[in-house]
Amino acid sequence: MYDTSVDPRSLRSIVHRRRGAAFDYGTKRIGWAVCDEYHVTITPKGMFDRQSPSLWDDILEALERERIGFCLVGVPLRDDGTIPPVTFEIDRFSRELEERSSLPVILVDESFSSRRAVATMLEIGDRRSTRRRRGRTDEIAAALILRDFLEDAG
Repeated sequence: MYDTSVDPRSLRSIVHRRRGAAFDYGTKRIGWAVCDEYHVTITPKGMFDRQSPSLWDDILEALERERIGFCLVGVPLRDDGTIPPVTFEIDRFSRELEERSSLPVILVDESFSSRRAVATMLEIGDRRSTRRRRGRTDEIAAALILRDFLEDAG
């Protein structure tokens, strides 16, 4: 597993010309988004229900269908240095994702991605009912995680 403190050249070699997926791990759902191999287009893809008995089958099938070459998992970081309780679940999810998929998994800062997702949806005029649709905020947050990472990775 990699984190964003890894040498940027190493990260670039991991993601170079590969389709990527980002996951926004929430208490009920896991939003996800993908990018093309040139990292130009980012597409929100929906969400996975964490309580689903077929969660891992669904995730692995989606990664294969989308021909994903690397994964990002957002981790919330607090300004005061404390670790939110969900971080331990995210770590467990990330390790299992890497083991099951055999893909490189990169942990990235996703602080405030859900708030930014809501702000983005408001900006484009999504009504409250659309924002409340199951998983809409989660998939937009995943797209923002992916976009931020790709911009930083340059």
